[in-house]
Amino acid sequence: MKRFVLVLTGLAALFLAACAPSAQVATNVIPTLISVRADAGQVVLQGRYFGGGHDGSFVLVSANVDGEEGTMVSATSWSPTRIVFQAPDGLSAGFVFVVVDGVSSNGLPADLN
Repeated sequence: MKRFVLVLTGLAALFLAACAPSAQVATNVIPTLISVRADAGQVVLQGRYFGGGHDGSFVLVSANVDGEEGTMVSATSWSPTRIVFQAPDGLSAGFVFVVVDGVSSNGLPADLN
């Protein structure tokens, strides 16, 4: 009888463990742009969650407020909190966005002329 109770208790524990919620890691962090500073053609973006600048990540400049119709630029330096690039010639004033793995940051107004 004692063995039957132990087996039944073990089965109940397995059943309850199978029903317990599992922990999931959130990977939907939105990149956040905090500041844009331009000096002599070099632009420095400060923020959070920029990742490592791998494929699928880019900077969009001279965009409209919705993050459309801008120009993609190549960064000379990219870290999770800082991006540096040279402003291309002929840009108009507009918004700057950082796109990481297809997720766009908030936009900040910048005149990079």
